[in-house]
Amino acid sequence: MFSKNLSISVLGICDSRELSYETASELCDLSPRYFGSIARGKTSPTVNTLEKLCIGLEKTPNELLGFSSDDEELSYRLAMRVTHYRVHSSFNATFLTFPVCPRCHCNIERDFQPFCSNCGQKLNWDFFQHAALMPIR
Repeated sequence: MFSKNLSISVLGICDSRELSYETASELCDLSPRYFGSIARGKTSPTVNTLEKLCIGLEKTPNELLGFSSDDEELSYRLAMRVTHYRVHSSFNATFLTFPVCPRCHCNIERDFQPFCSNCGQKLNWDFFQHAALMPIR
């Protein structure tokens, strides 16, 4: 998977910039033969070689390896503040409150759990004491 994604990226960059393997290998400070084997997906590069590819082709490692650099995807790693809760009435006329995930808006089953059970969003509980009521849709 790693070599295949890298190969697709390298070939795409060479095609879009109309670079030969030899020219691209010079930009990356690699031998043409080694560059060609990486471009064909036959060889997995070391971290140092990946760095040379990034510098020579002016791309980030995520772009070369085919990983999304979407803020959306990366934002799951950053904690989001839990700022809302919902109130539900139970069968015996009592009211139950549930914190609400800031990303998927689902009820969070347990207070102060580190991640949402539904979407995996990392949660920050520091401001929960100031949470506002979220209407039920």
